[in-house]
Amino acid sequence: MSPHILQRYLWFFDTVWRYKRITRSDIERLWMQSDLSNGRSMTRRTFYNYREGAEIMFDVNIKCDPVTYEYYIEPIDVESTRDLQQWLFDTLSVNYVARHSADMSQRILPDKIPSGNDYLSVIVGAMKECRVMRVGYHAFWKMEPQEVLLEPYFVKSFRKRWYVVGYNRIDGQVKTYALDRIVDIALSTEPYEMPADFVPKEYFAHAFGVMRGEHVEDIRLRVTPRQAQYLRALPLHESQQECEVADHYVDFTYRMYVTYDLVQELMSLGREVEVIAPQSLREELRNKLQAAVELYK
Repeated sequence: MSPHILQRYLWFFDTVWRYKRITRSDIERLWMQSDLSNGRSMTRRTFYNYREGAEIMFDVNIKCDPVTYEYYIEPIDVESTRDLQQWLFDTLSVNYVARHSADMSQRILPDKIPSGNDYLSVIVGAMKECRVMRVGYHAFWKMEPQEVLLEPYFVKSFRKRWYVVGYNRIDGQVKTYALDRIVDIALSTEPYEMPADFVPKEYFAHAFGVMRGEHVEDIRLRVTPRQAQYLRALPLHESQQECEVADHYVDFTYRMYVTYDLVQELMSLGREVEVIAPQSLREELRNKLQAAVELYK
C-alpha cells in the first residue's frame, strides 16, 4: 500500500474522529480544503474506498446515522483495544502533520525514541505465532551480551522506551527486557503456550513504570497546590485518589509497589512532594535526598 493512500485513510479517520458526527457533504467540503485533494473532488466511489480503508487501518466501524445522515465512529468497548488505537492514531497524526507542514518543520519537535523499535515487529510476530525467541541481550550491568530463550507474553512502552515481558526459559522466571538493549533476535521453531491465567494488563497494575515489587503498599503523598494541578491532569498511577485539600497542600493516596522507578520519580519532584506513608518509603526518600545534598557540600 502506497504512503499516499495511507495518508488519505488517516485523513478520513482523523476528520470523522475530530468532528464526532459529520455529514458526507461536510467531509467532501473539508476534503477540498485539504492539501491531499489537489483540487479534485471526492467521488462517491472514492468516499467509500477511504471509509473502508480507514475502518481496516484502525479496526473500527464508521457508521452512518439513518436519521441525520451523519457519519461517526462506533464506540469501542474493550479498553486495551481503545488505548492501542488511540496510540496508533496519535503516532500517525504526528507523522502526517510533520510531512504536510514543511514550512513548520523547524517548529514541530517530536521526542527522539531509542532504537529498540527495530525489533518491535519481530517480537509482535513471535507473539502472534507463539514462537520462542533467541535474544541477545546486553544489560547495563553486564560486560557482555547474554543469550535469553524468551517466550514473549506482551510489549509495553514507558518513558520513550519499549519493553518486552516474557518467560525466560533459562532462569525460569517472567522478566522484562528493554528493546534498545537487544543486540539480535532469532525466532526458533519451538512453540510455546502462554498461560491461560496470565493477564498482561494486570501484570503491571500496581506498578509505576516497568518494575514490580513484592508487596503492594498504601502510599500517601502530600504535594503543593501547584503540583496537585499536574497530578490531576496526568495522574501518577491509575489508583490515584485525592483525599485531602488544604490551603497549602493536597494529599493523594495510591496502591502501588515501592520500586526504584517510583523512588526516582518522587525524587525528581523535589520539594513539591512529601511522602506521608508508608514510613519505610519516607525514610528511603529522606536518606537518598540527604545523600544527594552531601554531594554539594
